[in-house]
Amino acid sequence: MPRPSHPSATLGLPSTSTTTSTPSPLHRLPVNPRRKKVAPDERKRVATACNSCNVRRIKCSGERPCRQCTTSQRECLYPEPIERVTIPRAELESLQRRCASLERQLAATERGGHLPEAAPQQPGSAPSAQSLANAGPADPRLSLGDADARRPNPPGGIDGRMLADPTGTPRYLGETSGATFLDTLKELIVTVTPLVRVLNRRSTDAPAGAAFLGSVGQYQTHDSRPLMLPEDVNPLALPPEADVAAALSQVRYFIQDGSGAFASGGIMFWPFEDAQSILALASHPGVPGSVGPGGRTVPGPHHRSLALYHAAFALTRLLNLREPGSFVDGQLGEESFAKARALLGNVLDRTTYTISDIATLALMAVYFIENNRRDAAYMAIRNAMAISVMNGIHKGVAVNEVSVRTFWTVYVLDRWLDCIMGRPPSTPDDAITLPLPREFPGLPSPIGLRAHVELCKISNYIVYSSYREAGLPDLLNRATVRVDKVLEMLRKWHENLPPPLRLPDPLTLLPADLFTQASAFGRHDPAVLLSGAAEFGTDRACWALHMSFYQLVILSVRPAMLMAVWKAVASILCLDQPFDIESHPSITPIRACSDAARCNLRLGRLMRLHSPRKKLLLPDLHHIFNAAIVLMMHQIVFVNLRTQDLDDIEFASEVFDAEAETGSEYGKDCARVLRDMKSLAHQLRSPIHDPETKRLLLSDKGLLHDLMLDETMAADMMADVGGKRPGGAPDESGSSAQQAGHGAAYHRAAAMYQTLSSWWKADYMQFYNTFLS
Repeated sequence: MPRPSHPSATLGLPSTSTTTSTPSPLHRLPVNPRRKKVAPDERKRVATACNSCNVRRIKCSGERPCRQCTTSQRECLYPEPIERVTIPRAELESLQRRCASLERQLAATERGGHLPEAAPQQPGSAPSAQSLANAGPADPRLSLGDADARRPNPPGGIDGRMLADPTGTPRYLGETSGATFLDTLKELIVTVTPLVRVLNRRSTDAPAGAAFLGSVGQYQTHDSRPLMLPEDVNPLALPPEADVAAALSQVRYFIQDGSGAFASGGIMFWPFEDAQSILALASHPGVPGSVGPGGRTVPGPHHRSLALYHAAFALTRLLNLREPGSFVDGQLGEESFAKARALLGNVLDRTTYTISDIATLALMAVYFIENNRRDAAYMAIRNAMAISVMNGIHKGVAVNEVSVRTFWTVYVLDRWLDCIMGRPPSTPDDAITLPLPREFPGLPSPIGLRAHVELCKISNYIVYSSYREAGLPDLLNRATVRVDKVLEMLRKWHENLPPPLRLPDPLTLLPADLFTQASAFGRHDPAVLLSGAAEFGTDRACWALHMSFYQLVILSVRPAMLMAVWKAVASILCLDQPFDIESHPSITPIRACSDAARCNLRLGRLMRLHSPRKKLLLPDLHHIFNAAIVLMMHQIVFVNLRTQDLDDIEFASEVFDAEAETGSEYGKDCARVLRDMKSLAHQLRSPIHDPETKRLLLSDKGLLHDLMLDETMAADMMADVGGKRPGGAPDESGSSAQQAGHGAAYHRAAAMYQTLSSWWKADYMQFYNTFLS
C-alpha cells in the first residue's frame, strides 16, 4: 500500500499513557539515531520494523505479518522503500538556474501577452488545417505558423494516446500501434511545415496536405459507423456448389494453405470441410414444428457450424472488391455476415458459445480486420480467446489436433491485434501450456503455424517489454539492452526456420528493366516482371510470415530512427554541429531497419503480382505502408539516395492509390500520408546534408538567419513588449504597431529555435525512456 502524500502522514504521534485512541500505523515516529553501525548478525532488533510496532515503540519480529500484529489482529504494514538519487552539486545548481530562467521567461510572456489566444481544445486535439495554412507574417524569413508557438517542447516519445475516431469517440492506442506512430509523424510534419515553407519562400501558400495536417489526434476506422446488416435473412440458403467451392478455395489461398499447395501448410488454420458436406448439412431438417418468416425452416443447433462458412463468404466478398468505387456499404458481404450472426446470436454474449464456435469468431475477426474495424475484431478475438480459456483449451484439457490448431490461430490473431493496437495481451504466455501443433493425417503441415506462433511470442515481448506497455521504469542502458535482445530473438527465429519456410534474400528481388517490362506487357508472370522471383516459390503464407518478421525488426528500431529524424531536422539551425547518422550509437540496427523495409516492399511486390486481381490483405498493406515510411525517414537521415528506394516508395504509393480508387478510406489515408511524407523528405534533404546550403540559409542575409536566437535574446525580446525598451522608454525606430508585429514574429522565431535546439539536445533513446507510469 503506498504511503499517503499528504504532509500530515509523515508526522509521528506520541505514545503516552494518556492516549485513548490507537494511533494510525501510517503515522511513523522518527527512527532513534544510533551512535555506531551494528553488524546484521549482531542486531537485537530487525532493520525495519512495521508501522504499527514503530508507532508503539515495541520490538518487531520482522515477519510479514509480525508476531505482535498477529496477536493484536492488526494490519501489518511495512514502510515503502524510498529510492535515493544523488547527483553532483554542480548539476543541481545548473538545473536550478535553468528552472529559474524558464520561470522568468514564462512570467515575461504572461505579462506581455504575445501568445496568440486560441479556442479551448480537447486533450490531444490538433490545430485546424485552416489555422496552419493562414499562419505566419508576410516576411518569408519569419513565416512561422502559430503551431510552433504552441509546440515549444521536444517530443516526449511515442507514447500511447487517446485518438479520436471520425465521430469524435476517443480510443486508446498504445506505443506499438501504427496509428500512434502515424500521429507522431503528423506532429513532426505539423511542426516543421512552417520551416519548410520558409525554405521554399512560400509564406502565403497553404501547406501541402492541409487536411492531413489537421488530423493530428485522430485516426481513421469504420468502427464508429454501424455495419448495415439486413434483418430478414435465411441462414440455410447457400450459393451453388461451384460457388461454395470457389469461395473456400479463395479463402484458403489468402489465409490458410493455398488449398493444399503451400509447403508451409499455412500460417493459420480453419476447420473447413468440402462443399458437398456443407450443402448436405444445410439440407438437414430444422426445428420440428417451427416455421420462420415466409414459411422458412428454422435452423436447429446442428446448423450452427454453417456460421463459419457464411463468415467465409462475407470475407470472400471483400477479397473481390477491386473495381473503382466498389468498397461501399451494401457490397461488403453484409448479407452473408448477417446469416452468420443469425446462427450464433449475440456476438458479445460469451455464455452462449461452445468450443465449436471459436473458429467462427476468429474468422469474424478476420472479416472485421479487412473491413477496417479493428476494435470490433479486437473484441471478437478476445471473446474467442476467453471461450478457449473457459474450456481449458489453453491447458490442453480434452482437445484434439483441430482444437489445438484453432486455439493457436486465435492466439496469433490476438497477438497481432495487440501489437497493431498497442494493447496488452488477453492471456499471458505463462498461462498457456498447450503444446504446439504436430503432424496429423488429413491435416496440412503444421510448420508454418508453429513458426507463426513462435514469432508472435516475440511480438508479445516487444509490446509488453521492449516498449512501455508494462509500465516498468527504464534507463538508457536497459533500453538498449532490450532492443538488442529483441533483435537477437528475431535473428535466432529466422536462423532456426525449417527448410520449407526459408527464402532467399528479398533484396535480390528487383523490378525488370523497362525493355523487359515492355516485352512482357500484358503478362503477370512474376519471374518475368520481377527478377529472382522464381527462387521464392509460390507459397503466399510463407511470404506473409517473412513480412511479419521484417515488420517486427522495423517495430523494434523504429523509435530510434524517428529520433534521428528529429535530430536531423534540428541540425538545420546548428551550423557548427552538422548531423552525421554514421555517429549514431545504433547505426547498425538502423541500417537493419532500412533493409527490413526494403525486404517488405520487395516481398509485397512479389505477393501483389501473384495474388488474384492484385489483392493484398490489410496486414500486407500495413507492412508495405510502414516500410515505405521507414524508407522515407531513411532518405531524411542518410546522405546517399538509392534509386531503388525511390522505386520501392513509388510502388507503395501505387498500391495505396489503387486501394483508394476502390473507395477504401484506409487506402485514402495511407496514400495521403505517403504523398506528404515524400514531399517533406525531398524538401529537407538539402538543408540537412549540404553544408553549403545550410551556411547560406543561416548567413546574415539567409532565410533562416532570424531563427538564430539564443535563450537570453529570446527572453529579452519576450520582456520587451509593445515596442518598449527594458527601461520603459518607447522605441523610436518605428510605430508601435510595427514593433508589436515584429515582436510577435520574433517570439515565433524564438519558439521555433527553442523547439529545434531541444530536439538536437535530446537523447537518441528518448523514445524508449519516457514512461506513462
